[in-house]
Amino acid sequence: MGNEDTLKAKLLDMAKVFHEFCTEHGLTYFMIGGTMLGAVRHKGFIPWDDDMDFGMLRKDYDRMMQLRAQLPQGYSFNDYKTAEGYKYGFCKMYDENTTYIESAQDTRLIGGVFIDIFPLDNIGDDRKRAENTMRKIRRRKWIINGIYQKGKRTTLIKTLGTKALQILPETPRWFDWPYKLVKKYKDVPTKYITNVYGVANEREVIPLDFVGTPKLYDFEDTQFYGVEKYDEYLTRIYGDYMTPPPEDKRGGHSICFVDYDTPYKEYIRKEQRKRKE
Repeated sequence: MGNEDTLKAKLLDMAKVFHEFCTEHGLTYFMIGGTMLGAVRHKGFIPWDDDMDFGMLRKDYDRMMQLRAQLPQGYSFNDYKTAEGYKYGFCKMYDENTTYIESAQDTRLIGGVFIDIFPLDNIGDDRKRAENTMRKIRRRKWIINGIYQKGKRTTLIKTLGTKALQILPETPRWFDWPYKLVKKYKDVPTKYITNVYGVANEREVIPLDFVGTPKLYDFEDTQFYGVEKYDEYLTRIYGDYMTPPPEDKRGGHSICFVDYDTPYKEYIRKEQRKRKE
């Protein structure tokens, strides 16, 4: 089994644990993004993909984090409120017995092999206003990206801008900043919801009924829950989603290093000892 196949096997095992955890605790989740697309177009992983994405309505997401201690041993839910040094605005479920180093610009992000779990937040009843809110959110995410992710950008102006941002202190409170624009809707049912930290930005604004009632879809050798109106959802996110992108547009995360046998906390300790020597 090649390294890519090993990674996908690990991800699939983790997703099964996540599914069982949600089922046991009455939590509703959905495949989203490339994982939902993979389920529809490939009945499993997109061949060139190397991660899995799930979404949960805010009330289920918050309850999941409250129940995180009840995950089976060897797995953990991590977010910027619970994990020291965490650099994402959403949850990653780690396999604690592995090491996964992801590169973002010149920044090395160390954790375990992971699946991504995003909260889906209410964002109002008017789509145009909701999309305008997401444009503001996108600008805030760009600033956060500049603070945390070092390295050169695509233009000199962007590079200089992010260097200026890096004088600001790194604090978990930054990751709350985009969510503040939807906070007023937290306990107010609305027609539209969004994935605040989703990469599709304004296209992440979708009607709540796209998500609807969870529906099981085939995925590799098992089934996971996905959005009810998959065609409307995938068209909103990707457009012509049944046509694969050109080969030069196919790619996953920037993986620097994967070790399936070393817990990432042990790896970090070893690296710290080396720097002291």
